[in-house]
Amino acid sequence: MLRVQEISVTLGNFMLKNITLHVKGGEYMVLLGPTGTGKTVLLETIVGMHAVESGKIFIHGKDATRLPPEKRNLGVVYQDYALFPHLTVRKNIAFGLRLRGNTREETTRKVEEMADFLDIGQILERRTVNLSGGEGQRVALARALVLKPYVLLLDEPLSALDRTSRDRLRRELKRIHKEMGITIFHITHDLTEAFFLASHLAVMKDGRILQQGSPEAVLRAPKNRTVAELLGVENLIKAEAAGERGFLTSLGPLDMEGAFPGKPEYAADVYLTIPGWCVEVVPQRETKQYAWMGKMRVEGTNFLDGLMELELTHTGGERLRTSLSRREISLLDIPLEIGAQLPVGLLKEGIYWVPRFNS
Repeated sequence: MLRVQEISVTLGNFMLKNITLHVKGGEYMVLLGPTGTGKTVLLETIVGMHAVESGKIFIHGKDATRLPPEKRNLGVVYQDYALFPHLTVRKNIAFGLRLRGNTREETTRKVEEMADFLDIGQILERRTVNLSGGEGQRVALARALVLKPYVLLLDEPLSALDRTSRDRLRRELKRIHKEMGITIFHITHDLTEAFFLASHLAVMKDGRILQQGSPEAVLRAPKNRTVAELLGVENLIKAEAAGERGFLTSLGPLDMEGAFPGKPEYAADVYLTIPGWCVEVVPQRETKQYAWMGKMRVEGTNFLDGLMELELTHTGGERLRTSLSRREISLLDIPLEIGAQLPVGLLKEGIYWVPRFNS
């Protein structure tokens, strides 16, 4: 449905460098990257706001590289909604339909159908300046969706909302995608948002796409340290290969037998990526499921979103982080206080390796 092929764009001192993406029909692709990395520039280039120096953009199977924005049939929802403040909600949604030459009757019917779908029928006669953040974002979505675009492009659509509105609209976006079957290209710097919504994930940094694939595949096997950190992998530890399936670390030897096929190409110089959920306090599974088991000291505790984050240290100097739910804490027989020595296991299942020189 949307294919970006080796495009490069220069804006002042910033460059998009040989970007290639393929958003398949009906897919929900999320482009994840930090602020200032070029996500919005890429979106605006797809829309037609920036000229492409090299490469091509295909939309709905046709070369759209040189088409003006109004000929691309793309729906765009910006972070600030970009609603017309002097118009009512109804007239905002109807604006594009009228430009396309729809009759008054067609426009009224389509506006009301979309308002009903997004549950904003009760605010159609309001001015947009009187809307809450969540209402404004729904109106912006309605204005884009009512035109039946080939692709819906979302530019950090939830970042300006309060937490309650953000959670509600995140679920709404998932419903829209499921019920309408629309192709969505969504850019964000928010990890929770990305993993909640994406069927396909691309990771971007400094104008380049670093890795893409299903969220599970990218998280399971990050390409390098930068990708691992952008994906929120809490723990990276230096390691060297030891035998066919083992590693030497400051924790001691790690046995990765059966964890992943082959052995690291750069076995003498790697980081092991260890998601927090792989750091298991008071391990109770079969020993063969763990790459390492030992004692660690509680160095710090923090409460975040109903979870307790534990900062653990090892006598070898390594520091690891993990989080426990209140239920998990209640099942433990030992206090989680500063200075406590805890038995810890590292699950093989989620551990991967990345070359250290690509950090």
